[in-house]
Amino acid sequence: MDKQQVQLAEAVELLRNPKALKRESGAKRLRKLGLSEAGNAVLEALQRELKDKRTWSAKYHLIVTLGVLKHLPAIPLLWELAAQEIEATILYLALGDALMRLLLSDGVTPAEAWVAILRTQRPMLFDGALRATALLKLVPDAETIHSMLVVADKPEFAQQVHGYPGDPSGIRYWAAVASAGWPQDLTREFLASCQDINHVGLRHAAELAQKRKYVKWDY
Repeated sequence: MDKQQVQLAEAVELLRNPKALKRESGAKRLRKLGLSEAGNAVLEALQRELKDKRTWSAKYHLIVTLGVLKHLPAIPLLWELAAQEIEATILYLALGDALMRLLLSDGVTPAEAWVAILRTQRPMLFDGALRATALLKLVPDAETIHSMLVVADKPEFAQQVHGYPGDPSGIRYWAAVASAGWPQDLTREFLASCQDINHVGLRHAAELAQKRKYVKWDY
């Protein structure tokens, strides 16, 4: 057994550890390994994890990992979760990210995936989809880019989505990051408005995007 397969086996074993932090660690390791063959184990781990309402962080990382591993059999469960009322709302961010990745892996266009996610009417799910769009450095068609920027710029989302108390950025951040690879004639006004908002991270992302540079970020 080579080194990578040993690492895979060790990470999968962690998914069954009695301690939630160890299970979370297993999900993170599998995400970094990026081996699609781990998908079934991660999906099964998420199904077990859903029985425990306390372990939101482990669930978050399992969901994100399913997207990174492109495990298409997870799509029905993730849509089911997206339709539920979840107390740990950060899970919607993970779901939006994972679903965007999985839909693209399933042959859906960025435009179709974005429309499907918009139908959920959950701003944090939109935020997750924008994060996946940014991290994958996707360049959708002009109409989809326009839709993403319009949605991200909605002031009401600053009332519904908070990175911290009083956070004024709403769901603009990942749209600003993604804008680094988008046509500047479509993003100029949006990025300028982002720099008028009192949020250091958002301003930084907008400044980099104007220079055609992406924010460096890791899960």
